[in-house]
Amino acid sequence: MINFYSYKNKSYLASSALIIMTVIIIFLKGLNLGIDFKGGLNFEVRTNLSNEQILNVFQEINSDREIIVKKEIGNDVHTIRIETGDDNASFIEEINQLILDHPEMEVLISEYIEPTFSDELIKNSLYAMASSLLVIAFYIWIRFDWQFAASGIFALLHDVFIAIGFMSLFNIEFNLTMIAALLLIAGYSINDTIVLFDRLRTITSDENNKDSFSDNVNNSIKLNLRRTILTSFTTILALICLVVLAPVNLTEMPIVFIFGVLIGTYSSLFLALGIVGDLNYEAVLKARDS
Repeated sequence: MINFYSYKNKSYLASSALIIMTVIIIFLKGLNLGIDFKGGLNFEVRTNLSNEQILNVFQEINSDREIIVKKEIGNDVHTIRIETGDDNASFIEEINQLILDHPEMEVLISEYIEPTFSDELIKNSLYAMASSLLVIAFYIWIRFDWQFAASGIFALLHDVFIAIGFMSLFNIEFNLTMIAALLLIAGYSINDTIVLFDRLRTITSDENNKDSFSDNVNNSIKLNLRRTILTSFTTILALICLVVLAPVNLTEMPIVFIFGVLIGTYSSLFLALGIVGDLNYEAVLKARDS
C-alpha cells in the first residue's frame, strides 16, 4: 500500500510551488475579466461566416474596443463580445445597423451590461464566495476538532486559488460562470476531504486501535481510495462530455472544473490529513486515551 502520509513534506513543497506560481501568473497576466465584470455588448449570431470574417465585419466600425468571437462546436452559432466604452448608446446603434447591413448574420441574442451593474456583480460575487467559504468553515468547525477545520479550509482555499491561477494562465474568461465553477470546486474538494476526515476520526476513536497516527491516516485513505478515484473519474468523464457538447460560452467552465477535480483529489489524498497531523492532532488523541 502507498504510504500517503510519508509524502506530506513533498506535497507541501509541491503546493507551495503551485501557490507561488499562481501569485506570479496573476501578478503578470491578471484575470481575463468577462463582460459580466467589465460591462459591454454580447451577441449570439447564426452565420456561415468564419470567426475571422466576422471580426473583419465588425472592424468596419472605427473603434478601439476589444472584440472577441467564439464559435460553438457542431453548429454555425457564434458568440460576439464587445467591451464597453464611451457613448455606448450610439455605438449600439452602429452595431445594430452593421448587422442589418449583413443579412448573412442572424441575431439570436443581443444584450448590454452597464459598467455600474458590472461593479455590483463583482461585489455580489465576492460576497457569495466569502459567505460560502464561511459557512463551510463553520460546519467543519462544529463537526470536527479545530485541526480538521483548519486543514479543510486551507485545502479548500488552496484548490480554489490554484484554479484561479489556471484560468489566468490559459486566459480563460473570468465571468459569473467561472464564479459558479469555483464554488463547485470548493464544494467538491471539501466533500472529498470531509469523507477522509470522518474515516480518520472513526478509526482513531476505536479504543482497540493501537496503530500510529501515520498508519491510521494511510488506512483511512486506503478505505476510501477506490471511492475517491471512481468519483473523480466519473465526474471528469461527465465534464468531458460537457466540453464537447456544451455551447461555446459554457465550454470553459467544465475545463476549469476538471482541473479543480484533479487538484481537489490531490489535496484530499496528500495534503489535508498531513496538515491535521502537523497540527498536533496525535497529542489530542493521546490526551483522550489517558
